[in-house]
Amino acid sequence: MLGMGHAGRPKHGSSEGNRNDNLGLIQYLVSIGRRTRMPKTNLVNDMLGKGTSRRTFLKAGGAAALAMTGLTTGARAEASRPLVYAFAAWSDALAITYVGAKLIEDNFGYKVQPLQAEPGVIYASLQSGKADLYSNSYMQGMGPLKGDYQGGQADYVKKVADFIKVVGVSEGPMTQGLAVPEYVDIKSIAELNDQADKFPGGIIGIDAGSGLMQAADATVKAYSLKLHLVPGSQAAMEAAFRRAYSRNEAIVVTTWEPLPMWSKFKMRYLEDPKRTMMAEPYYCFHVMTKDFETNFPKAQAFLTKFRIPNDELAKIMGWIDGGMKPEDAAAKWIGEMKGKGMIEPWLA
Repeated sequence: MLGMGHAGRPKHGSSEGNRNDNLGLIQYLVSIGRRTRMPKTNLVNDMLGKGTSRRTFLKAGGAAALAMTGLTTGARAEASRPLVYAFAAWSDALAITYVGAKLIEDNFGYKVQPLQAEPGVIYASLQSGKADLYSNSYMQGMGPLKGDYQGGQADYVKKVADFIKVVGVSEGPMTQGLAVPEYVDIKSIAELNDQADKFPGGIIGIDAGSGLMQAADATVKAYSLKLHLVPGSQAAMEAAFRRAYSRNEAIVVTTWEPLPMWSKFKMRYLEDPKRTMMAEPYYCFHVMTKDFETNFPKAQAFLTKFRIPNDELAKIMGWIDGGMKPEDAAAKWIGEMKGKGMIEPWLA
């Protein structure tokens, strides 16, 4: 059952002590927000319980809001505190995190506290110990399992490499690029400048600082594009594409697969001869603190095997994008998959 929480750790002591603990975490998050250029107002409001809900955040595309929730079950937690499971406001991240959280709670007895934040805050929280786990560390190839971090969120990972470990793949392979509706008559990124007047809104992006946006920024520079890159959120990008598509207007967006939008619209990637958007397939990895195995030993083994296939992930994402609560989508999928031989090996 989903419940609203506050700080990234359980509360202890008196109510005044709890408030002081929360204020200390607020100050920490605000300091990170300054370094990552995130608005501090939303961080503070959400820590005080005045922020928007997770679904409202995702629909509105509030890219800098921070929402914290707690999953509770009847299982007796074996750890002395909840497992803080960080995720960003992307539908695949919601799907993976809530499936993982439910499986961990139901099968290993740990209470899980999801923590929604921007990637920069997530990695800083892993470094400080205010978060324990993140399952959407987006990077190129399989090198991250051997300590070779390239593409996507690699810059974040390198900065905190001494404090974390990569233990497994959560999803992939994935592709990413600049995409247009099928009816748009250009084939390559190199053609965008010649028809820049058709795209007055620029290149519609997602969260600033995400791996996809870093690649898009490099692409704008490599091709000397006249179009400006517009940061936003996954929800805002999809809404802009949907609106342009309904009007048969030209639009170019940053996107990736798997995403449900690929089954909703006739669209395609623009060719990328310089391979700046993607040199090789991307994967998402489970990243955790160095002491994770000490604190949550049973969950550690599970996470080395927990990987949702793309077709199944797209199904869960579609439910969430359609308005189903993430925890309900996770429970529905787990219920459907029981006895089919996918989940059982993860838990063995």
